[in-house]
Amino acid sequence: MGRMSKTDHLVADTETPESSVTESNMTESSVTETVPVDAKSGGSRGSQGAKGAAGAGSRAEEPQRIDTMFLWNRLKRTDPKATKPFTRSGGFRGTQIDPTWRFQMMTEVFGPIGKGWGYEQVDWTIAERMIFICARVWYVDPETKEKCFTGPQWGGTEMVRRRNGMEMPDDECFKMSMTDAVGKCLLQIGLAADVYMGQFDDSKYREESEAFYAAKSNPDLQPAAVDAFEAEVKRRLGACLDLDDLEEVWRSGVGTRLREIGAVDRAGQHRITGLFAQKKAEILKREEEDGREAA
Repeated sequence: MGRMSKTDHLVADTETPESSVTESNMTESSVTETVPVDAKSGGSRGSQGAKGAAGAGSRAEEPQRIDTMFLWNRLKRTDPKATKPFTRSGGFRGTQIDPTWRFQMMTEVFGPIGKGWGYEQVDWTIAERMIFICARVWYVDPETKEKCFTGPQWGGTEMVRRRNGMEMPDDECFKMSMTDAVGKCLLQIGLAADVYMGQFDDSKYREESEAFYAAKSNPDLQPAAVDAFEAEVKRRLGACLDLDDLEEVWRSGVGTRLREIGAVDRAGQHRITGLFAQKKAEILKREEEDGREAA
């Protein structure tokens, strides 16, 4: 058997910056063009075409489209704080990913290990003074509740290490081989995919990732805080009588807060922005009706 790689994980980027809503064109473009999104944080895997939604009362609904990148997009961005560079013999450079951070991300998306996700050993062997373990990961789909499996992957680690000029057995070799195998399995569903795609070589991408995880840890951007902000926006919009009132609400800090929310909860950002679009449509319709009556 050939020599297997260890838990050395390379870093990359797959995610483009989240689009933000500009304050300057809120009244003219953002409010009129943005469509509300019903799904909570992270969005929904299925999406319905506009025609299907509009014609639901007169004809059968169009088949729901499944977002096959749902999990990949939730797992692909790596926290720079969970990485560190390494150099192998021969000058090979890469980026290691903290295995504990991987477990944290899987727990965040699927739930506690053993309940929402887990891993199992499929096979193992010893060759060329190395221990190789084959493993696969299982997880419960967040929407369908179906138990799914990744493909099996092998991880390998030397059984003997040289320290101070002496060879000594490595009592961590079995654990490290399993960690290696599990990390490769998790990549199959997108976890830390940006590392392997080389995007961490881009300093701008790393800065975006740092900003993303800083925003994610902000208490004001947690789901409960976003829901409370959305309720407050609804209350304030209910008191708006014209477009001037609408713009005043937007410029009172809503636009800035929405940009922050969009960094970690794109669906929440769209949902709240959609409230402005709906309110503007109501105001314009009422003004049009009032104009016809006056004429």
